[in-house]
Amino acid sequence: MKKRAIYLVAHYVTRPKDPRKTHIAGYMKDPANMQIDEQVQISTRLRKQDVNAKIIINLSDKLVEQNSFNGKKDFNELFEYFYTGYEKYIDQVMGDLDPAYLAEFKKTHEEAKAE
Repeated sequence: MKKRAIYLVAHYVTRPKDPRKTHIAGYMKDPANMQIDEQVQISTRLRKQDVNAKIIINLSDKLVEQNSFNGKKDFNELFEYFYTGYEKYIDQVMGDLDPAYLAEFKKTHEEAKAE
């Protein structure tokens, strides 16, 4: 039986910090007036709306499937970023999927934080 891939999918939405001020001319053009909301999901399949995702990481094969947010980042850099914010969820998934990789990652992650 073929093993199912597990994906981490990240969508980003830009919103005004204060929606009451959007009527002011030029308000939306100033990046300081905007905030970026991150929506992350872990899934066993990619859906139609995931085509619009900024980042798709294949956790099973440790590949970056899509990265239109910052194309220069590799799997390990993106994994570290998401691990920092979503440690509890990634521990559950990667603990079942690849415990050896997770243990090695945690070791190097803790060493980097100590420096």
